[in-house]
Amino acid sequence: MIAGNVRLMGVCWLACTSIVPLLAQDCHLALRGKIMDADTREPLGYASVVIEGAGRGAVADANGVFAIANLCEGTTYTVTVRHVECDHQTQIIRLVENTALEFFLHHHVLQEVQVVEKAVAPAPAQAAVASAGSELAAAQGVNLGEALKRLPGVSVLNTGATIAKPVVQGLHSNRIALVANNVALEGQQWGAEHAPEIDPFTAQRISVVKGASGVRYGVGAMAGAIVLEPAPLRAQEGFGGWISLGGFSNGRAGVASAAVDWKKPGGTLAVRLQGTAKRSGNLTTPDYYLENTGASELNFSALAGWKKSAWTHEIAASRFSQRIGILRAAHIGNLTDLQRAIESPAPLNNDDVFSYEIKRPYQQVQHYTGRYRAVWRLSERWKVSGQYALQFNDRQEYDVVRQSGSAADKPQLSFRLWTNTLDLALEHFPINHWEGGIGVQGIQQTNLVGRGGLIPDYNTAGGSVWVLERWRRFPYPLEFEFGARYDYRQTGATTSGSLNNVDTLVQFGSLSGTAGIVYHAHKNVSITLNTGLAWRPPHVNELFARGVHHGAGTYEEGRPDLLAEKAWNTNLTIQYQAGQTSLTLTAYRNQIANFIYLDPQRTFVLTSRGAFPAYFYAQADAVLQGIDAGMSVPIALGFSAEARASVLRGYRLARDSGETTTHHDWLPLMPADRFQYGARWTANARRETGDAGAETGETYVQIMATTALRQTRIPEQGLLKDAPPAFTLWSMEAGHTFRLGKTGRMLDVGLTIQNLGNARYREYLNFFRLFTDEPGTNVGVRAKLSF
Repeated sequence: MIAGNVRLMGVCWLACTSIVPLLAQDCHLALRGKIMDADTREPLGYASVVIEGAGRGAVADANGVFAIANLCEGTTYTVTVRHVECDHQTQIIRLVENTALEFFLHHHVLQEVQVVEKAVAPAPAQAAVASAGSELAAAQGVNLGEALKRLPGVSVLNTGATIAKPVVQGLHSNRIALVANNVALEGQQWGAEHAPEIDPFTAQRISVVKGASGVRYGVGAMAGAIVLEPAPLRAQEGFGGWISLGGFSNGRAGVASAAVDWKKPGGTLAVRLQGTAKRSGNLTTPDYYLENTGASELNFSALAGWKKSAWTHEIAASRFSQRIGILRAAHIGNLTDLQRAIESPAPLNNDDVFSYEIKRPYQQVQHYTGRYRAVWRLSERWKVSGQYALQFNDRQEYDVVRQSGSAADKPQLSFRLWTNTLDLALEHFPINHWEGGIGVQGIQQTNLVGRGGLIPDYNTAGGSVWVLERWRRFPYPLEFEFGARYDYRQTGATTSGSLNNVDTLVQFGSLSGTAGIVYHAHKNVSITLNTGLAWRPPHVNELFARGVHHGAGTYEEGRPDLLAEKAWNTNLTIQYQAGQTSLTLTAYRNQIANFIYLDPQRTFVLTSRGAFPAYFYAQADAVLQGIDAGMSVPIALGFSAEARASVLRGYRLARDSGETTTHHDWLPLMPADRFQYGARWTANARRETGDAGAETGETYVQIMATTALRQTRIPEQGLLKDAPPAFTLWSMEAGHTFRLGKTGRMLDVGLTIQNLGNARYREYLNFFRLFTDEPGTNVGVRAKLSF
């Protein structure tokens, strides 16, 4: 049946691709609008308006009025407005009739170039995908991994059913920069079971930048970056906000999130407060409940911005608090029981009942972030910006306690990580069509291990200097980007219990570089080529770990002699966009010297805390290469065919003793080939209903299948348990938007069904696939009121 699905998918892909040139669209609508100053409401003449990715644009007249004709009905467009003296503004619209918009731009601070660890950020000349709108809303109530795994080239590394972290083109953890609200996350993210401490509800858009991004985001971005972009602060005076509620059948979960925005009358101060609460109980597979798989969250964030003369100030703070249950059946007391558990088709010692109680083993994580950013506009061409950010990550991991005593109330592992970063940048706006800047960054970290000793206490200090320039001249079809960066890191670690007595001092420093070109071959076709050099020093856990990694249920050992990784990454992307038709194809090759990976030892280690599979850190030259593809093609009557594919080959290069030739062996824990395919129906009918004066907005229904092939490319020595068989899952999403009268309020409602057929399956990238199946059907409902 799997082979049949794959063949059917291939036939659909070829058929849909072949009919693209035959499709004709009714593109007769126009986008009109006016551009004004946000403070004075005076027209801004001669501003530029660009429809991103479509090669279409216009220049406003002296009164700020513009028009772009011959656009397609029902199409979603990303419209960006720029004025030489103002912040740019981007708005996503779905054209349902001749549309008129008003744009209000702020003077004196141009934020088109933003410093994010820390480089100027025009649209990167790299492969990039994004999740926004209804697609993001459907996944926000689950976790960040669920919001991202629908995108081509992005998969998820799981530890059980409650912990997920993103994998971009085969790489994860310290090789991906996670940037939320202009701050790169610095937590204990090195562990496979350390989920990102990020609330997806804080983001209006989540972008995934693929490929070597060290110049832009630092040494943590060897595989790319995941950037969560919040909605801009309120531009109009007064109050606004939204309330979102959701419920899910599997785990009987509930989530509530809300935000309120306020702008001071007659002033420039704007403030946002946001919070999220979430609770879920034991999840269920098609055959049984999973004991101790509940979770709870309580998160808060605040953001404020104000302007005075040539200065702009922004201050932000957030608190993320999460408690996650760990599958009890994954923590085994002895070697015999561990072997029995791996061979059993169902988890052993599993209480097959529903409960909201979270017992040992579990994780308790809190992450605090605070930042202050200031921008000083020196002239029409130059600005200086600076940002200070403080982060504190407090992680406690509670294992099963098999003996009574004082340990029954204490965590078995405890980590506290403080991070200070300071960024300064001098940037310029277009000068002879070049824009960019130069900057420096400093970082200081202190990690204290309160209990457990899996890794030692350590101090890290470092600095970097970067330069990045971008050339673009609209409508000239070529754009260029060049950049370089140097980073230095010094880490002192100790096992003596005091950082005043450093046992080991390691130092690393290296260059990163990037070169990219964007060629707009046609108004509907763009080609992007990027090549970059990135590097990453080994983390403390890779150097010095020795012991039980609690959440993953593994025994790990590091290697103090590990060298820094150095990667040469090349991405080639071809994109076709015409109305509602879009086709994207990305081919990539990432060649990494001294690649560090966890090597399964195919044996067990018995400790005082139980028996665990052994994983040792190893190092070898490696190559990761593959193809990501996606398409959306309208058919008729509001229906469109959609498909995505991710194919990856990851192998390590080896040279036998005494031989001069090299051969390759497959890398462990690489994503299996994955294909998504289905159909979407969209209606844009609008009508007034009843006395309430409500009118309907977009309605959509989407049915998708996901086929993951069996991972046959595994190390020659095999695995503890064979890779799981291929599987196909079906899912459904539906949504509708109500516009409530003439008040400007909107109500979005939605329905999602995951694993529609309640299929029994196991994911190759789930550490707990040794013990249990994945969750079964999950029905979710959501509603969001914007006011």
